[in-house]
Amino acid sequence: MPALSDNTGRSELKVAASAPLELMWLMHNCEASHELIGPYTSQEAIRLEFGQMAKEFWADGVRGYTDVVVLAQRSDTMWDLDLDRFFERFDAAAARDAPAPSMLSETPTERKAFAERMRRLRADPELRRRYREFLRSVWAAAQDEWEAGGRAAVVATAEQWSRRLDSGAGSEDVKQLIERRQVWKGRPQYDVMVDEALAEGRLVLSPGWFFGEIHLVELDGAVYLGHGIRPLDDAETRRRVSEHEASALKSLADPTRLSLLMWLAREPSSVTELARHFKLSQPTISGHVQVLREAGLLEEKMSGRSAKLSTNEETVRRFFGAVQDELLRFFH
Repeated sequence: MPALSDNTGRSELKVAASAPLELMWLMHNCEASHELIGPYTSQEAIRLEFGQMAKEFWADGVRGYTDVVVLAQRSDTMWDLDLDRFFERFDAAAARDAPAPSMLSETPTERKAFAERMRRLRADPELRRRYREFLRSVWAAAQDEWEAGGRAAVVATAEQWSRRLDSGAGSEDVKQLIERRQVWKGRPQYDVMVDEALAEGRLVLSPGWFFGEIHLVELDGAVYLGHGIRPLDDAETRRRVSEHEASALKSLADPTRLSLLMWLAREPSSVTELARHFKLSQPTISGHVQVLREAGLLEEKMSGRSAKLSTNEETVRRFFGAVQDELLRFFH
């Protein structure tokens, strides 16, 4: 059931609701280690039922189920508003012998993990069956809510966004829609990615019912930018900002992580090299690196078969500037 709205303005910006993107977010929220409240309260029962399995299914150290988007693209069901065809075509899409997806929005480590997931699905029919049934079970738990109001709400929002952008859209128009001055704080490369995709007609905006605040996925040239549509009240906004900024500051509230950051400012290194230099186990180093990475404090580039981590002055300044901006907006 496609729901793609094309605009013929200078940007050729597309707006589309997507059940597969809703499923990606349901899986992501299942992995949360905290209670889902506010706009996400209805997903808490799903998290409690499926959360442990969501965390353990792939067991590759990478959070998220962006592979769902890959499967939707390969099954030509990305813009369906239900998942019937997605599950009907799942096995063929997962078994398809295709090049690894580009996924330029992800880190090298994440790209490697998602490519390995696709390889395993291609090679193992039983794994495909278990994964399909797991995804189907999670969707079944959310389907009543989606059909009762979620689907209609995102379709209506997609139509509203299309009308707002009907005469052509620029970067600032897109950011107003997603309520962001930057697409992703601490990751300026995402702004560049969105601007280029917008200019070349490769950007698709998606309003979401089960979405968090925002997502960005690049997949073989297409850039999918999503924004949750359920509003937060003032108290909930303050709570979320306080939790987010406390988590950001906590990423540096550890002497080892600070030492790692200072080392990486001058000496780009792999996780193995860091473990050797700091005389710590590789899992310990990986844990610290993940915290710094999620805070947007690290850059990652492939060097041969390993990923080299680094940071720089501008990255650190941007980190503290983002925290400052978020806090100071409550003083006005």
